[in-house]
Amino acid sequence: MTERTLESKVAAAYHHGRMDFRAGAPCNPETPLFVYRDLNEKQKIQVMGSWVSGWKDQMNESLLQALPDGMSA
Repeated sequence: MTERTLESKVAAAYHHGRMDFRAGAPCNPETPLFVYRDLNEKQKIQVMGSWVSGWKDQMNESLLQALPDGMSA
């Protein structure tokens, strides 16, 4: 049961990282820790890493979409 809960938190952190980028939030890996306060150190690292991955993935997608048509990345 604990793994499912952690899995859900990691997935939610990823998607929130993407949304935070769209909202113009700076890349602050500790952002999800304001919500998830009951994590041990290993879990914190997983959740923070997932949030950063979501933030960076959205940044990369935004940069690719900003390229003029026909220009390769």
